[in-house]
Amino acid sequence: MNRDSQPRRRVRLKDRHREQTADAILSAAEEIFASDGLHAARMEAIAARAGIAVGSLYNHFESRRDLLGALVRARREALLARADEALAAPRAFADGLRLLLGALFEHWALHGRFLTALIGSEYAGAVSGPRGRAILDELHDRAARLARRGLEEGALDPADADLHAAVLLGMVRGVVRQIPLESGAPAAAERVARIFLHGAGRRP
Repeated sequence: MNRDSQPRRRVRLKDRHREQTADAILSAAEEIFASDGLHAARMEAIAARAGIAVGSLYNHFESRRDLLGALVRARREALLARADEALAAPRAFADGLRLLLGALFEHWALHGRFLTALIGSEYAGAVSGPRGRAILDELHDRAARLARRGLEEGALDPADADLHAAVLLGMVRGVVRQIPLESGAPAAAERVARIFLHGAGRRP
């Protein structure tokens, strides 16, 4: 065995353990922030939920605000990754619409309690990305990309091209704030896709 391989392996294992611990902390923090509130959440409670000592928690995150910022960034990146995956493969517009809606609703089903606590707080600005772009702007870009596919296929009316992405995103925002999605994200995606494509009126 190469004499240098064992130190490198130990470094990799140490890095992997640190990454796994950080993920456990973020999951625990999400639960505590959602249940106790962004201001009332205590680092001691987060450490206990993660199963680590408080000192270990501070080795990873210097403060509660630092931890909250890391959590918001992680959930933001996960949401955009879900959306990008839904839009990645070329497919019919209606199928892409259902996949994008399903991705957004599934993310909310998993993280909605924390996101609800975040919305409207002074920490909501942390949802902006590294270039200062708000998450809603990022999602609008993706909805607009999908809408262009719908226009190319003739599935959407070009007379309303300037509204398609905004209307779709508005429907998503309304649904996630009002409809429980924990056990019905795919069904909700199907219903919203149907209304977006065909309208809410009764069909003859």
